[in-house]
Amino acid sequence: MKSLAPGSFNLIVADPPYNLNKDFGPWKETERKAEWRDWTRAWLEEAKHLLSDEGNIFVYGIHHHICWVQCMMLEMGLIYRRQIIWHYENGFAGYGKRSLNATYEPLLWFSKTDRYIYTPIREPYKSQERLKHKIIKNGKVWEPNPEGRMAGDIWSFPTLAGRRFRDEKVKHPTQKPLSISRRIVKHFSNPGDTVLVPFTGSGSECVAAVMEGRTYLGFELNSDYIDMARERIIDALDSNSSEQADLASTLPV
Repeated sequence: MKSLAPGSFNLIVADPPYNLNKDFGPWKETERKAEWRDWTRAWLEEAKHLLSDEGNIFVYGIHHHICWVQCMMLEMGLIYRRQIIWHYENGFAGYGKRSLNATYEPLLWFSKTDRYIYTPIREPYKSQERLKHKIIKNGKVWEPNPEGRMAGDIWSFPTLAGRRFRDEKVKHPTQKPLSISRRIVKHFSNPGDTVLVPFTGSGSECVAAVMEGRTYLGFELNSDYIDMARERIIDALDSNSSEQADLASTLPV
């Protein structure tokens, strides 16, 4: 990434190795934590260098280590926006009888400046009954927005577990659903922007970029994951109209 021009990207989505003993190719997550922190700081500094003044950066993490990542980003001058909680909805494996089940994943949202790109996210109202009548509060009449309520910082998307997601699921240990990937791309970048994906993995963010009318630049070390992401991207392009076919920018390198 060092050869890329400074400030080239309005959106960076990073899903780095979590230091949790999984096989992500040449990088072994069992390295000492100090080495992992140094490595994390190095790629974050490079990401900041590449982020535009209107840009957003999202970093997935896990509760074991997200505190270090957040502190690093603050120390290097990025502006904290929110720690989003990705609630798994369909649950996840536990850590044994003497711990709690894992039902969420933290997602850090930072920006370069206060002029960051953001298109408001709206979700369906939880209660449809209250939408049938006008609500008067302090003399003001409230009427529901036809697009739904403003989204909060808890995002509920199921993991890709079970038969329901067999068409989307691939053989990657931390594959992110297209539902959450598309939300990030759609609401935190502009059409035609290029999304930087430093850790392509299964390719979800690249596929989301194609589906939302953006281009992408992805990096990946694991050759199996490169093939996996490439196949998913090609499938996404094939399913789109011919106008979007020219969005097949740089495949993961």
